[in-house]
Amino acid sequence: MRPETFTAVVADAALSPNVHNIQPTAWRRIDDFTVAAIQASGRTLPVGDPSGRDVAASHGAAVEGFILAASLRGLAMSLTAPADCEIARLTVTETAAPDPLAPFLTRRRTYRGRFTSDRAETALDALVQATPDLTVLRNRDDIDQIARLNDRASLRAFRHSGFRAELLAWMRLSPRHPRWSVDGLNARAMEMSGVEALGAGLVLRPGLFELLDRLGLAGALTGEAAVVNSSAAVALFYRPADEAAFDTGRRWHRVWLEMTRLGLSAAPMTVLADDEAAASALAARFGQPPGARLITAFRIGRVADEALPPSARRAVADLIA
Repeated sequence: MRPETFTAVVADAALSPNVHNIQPTAWRRIDDFTVAAIQASGRTLPVGDPSGRDVAASHGAAVEGFILAASLRGLAMSLTAPADCEIARLTVTETAAPDPLAPFLTRRRTYRGRFTSDRAETALDALVQATPDLTVLRNRDDIDQIARLNDRASLRAFRHSGFRAELLAWMRLSPRHPRWSVDGLNARAMEMSGVEALGAGLVLRPGLFELLDRLGLAGALTGEAAVVNSSAAVALFYRPADEAAFDTGRRWHRVWLEMTRLGLSAAPMTVLADDEAAASALAARFGQPPGARLITAFRIGRVADEALPPSARRAVADLIA
């Protein structure tokens, strides 16, 4: 892997999904055959992700993205034992044909807005066949129930002042923010108008949020049931309970790319897995595969390509150590 190829692959891998778009993975080229993934300094979520599981899954997604991008350049990569302070080490083993999902690596986006009215039945049928680790729910009552669970779980999370502060630190609520197009969650990606973004910056701060919560208004301001109910489906993503988060992240990325391949857009609702009450309610209503755990729930639907937000990403030079 020559330096120019390495740079191009890193640029594509950077588009991999990651928690809150904190982009925790950096890359080091060891030699022409070996690359290491490492933890980027300061890019963790000590409050929202105290165990580091979400960051580890993000690393797995990034490594999968790197392998996919390398396959587009005719290179097969294998994982070998990492050295100290490395997340993973990848080695060029042979030439390879492009992975069928690789062309969709740069087209995948998180879409947090309302979907079109297209129920996308043919694409959803294909998704069910291609991804056995998804439970795809299309019944409108089921989706409405999940929307309500998501709102209640989100409100419980927002009641944690430390969580709100950490989230706000990664939110870019104005195009004037110096990191608007670099990292974090900007208002465009969150489908917020200028007024909504301004309001979010005020509502989530200490004091006002607690007051609104006491008045019973906080849930209405933080809820997104209408958006969830616009989905063609909600897919519950399960993986083995004992699977390493890094490996889960690799599969999470491929499942999302499969949706993209089928012309579907999606956004994860991870709070449904993180919130014990919500996860229990989902298991009680829809069942749960034996020995599995819920990783996230995707809301899925159709959206016009021009409505998909551009990806905010760090410069490639900042991703290379």
